[in-house]
Amino acid sequence: MGNKDFLAMELNKVEEHLLKTLKTRSKMVEASLKDFVKSGGKRLRPALTIIGSTFGDYKSETVVPLATSIEIMHMATLIHDDIVDDAETRRGTKTMQSALGKNTAVYCGDFLFTRAFMLVADMAEVEMMKDLSKAIAFICDSEIDQNEQKFDQTVDVRKYLKRIGGKTAALFSLSIGVGAHKAGCDKKMTSKLSKIGSNIGMAFQIVDDILDFTGDEKTVGKPLLSDAKQGIFTLPIIYSLQSAYKERTVRAIEAIEEDGGESLLECVKISGGLDRTKGLAMKYISRAIKLKDSLPDGFGKDAITDIIGKQLERKF
Repeated sequence: MGNKDFLAMELNKVEEHLLKTLKTRSKMVEASLKDFVKSGGKRLRPALTIIGSTFGDYKSETVVPLATSIEIMHMATLIHDDIVDDAETRRGTKTMQSALGKNTAVYCGDFLFTRAFMLVADMAEVEMMKDLSKAIAFICDSEIDQNEQKFDQTVDVRKYLKRIGGKTAALFSLSIGVGAHKAGCDKKMTSKLSKIGSNIGMAFQIVDDILDFTGDEKTVGKPLLSDAKQGIFTLPIIYSLQSAYKERTVRAIEAIEEDGGESLLECVKISGGLDRTKGLAMKYISRAIKLKDSLPDGFGKDAITDIIGKQLERKF
């Protein structure tokens, strides 16, 4: 069996496990949760858990529930994100809050968190439960930071990187790290893989923030410039506000409802904001590659190479 076949087979098991885990008394809620699962998603986080586990003693019966729990945590954060953002669609499908109302959607997100912890409770030692809890707390803290920083034109690069470090990179790092740890990898290997996951996560989020300006809605899965319209200033805007085009960028932000963000898109391009953002994404990708190159040859290393390659292929 080839490497890609193995990963696809294990991810299919995760998909089946996801659908089994979403059973609830409310058939309407269960149907919406299953629609949410079936709407797709890259499944990058469970893939990283599977990949991390292959560096040790791989046991599918342990890894699949663990990878499923990671994806369920991710789904829960997305549901809560959509409530905060008042989003109507995600990946071309109605969001939970749009389909069921905000109140029910909040409980759906909470329900998923409990399901995720129930999945790992049978197999996880106290240290792993602590790591999972810390990661969720970090994600929540970073979402709070993002909410508090809305429309704040003084947000700098450091604050932005701290924000995405929690919002996105923490779960990438945890995903591959818990897989390695559960498969019996030593601390050195687990730490290296966690760092690779973190760098991939940082690059992933920065590329997402570029695609919010330059992508197409089908690829991005939500309307373009949706972050900027909500007052979430990502790296292209931060760099533009720090450039000689600061005043023009401020006017463009103020005109976003009027012109749909056209003048803001022009500002981040001519100020060099987009190019500088691409440069930083490449730095994180380079760090991930450097760490990856020191891994032992085999499936895990090849799979990480593929994931990094996919980040480079995303049209940014």
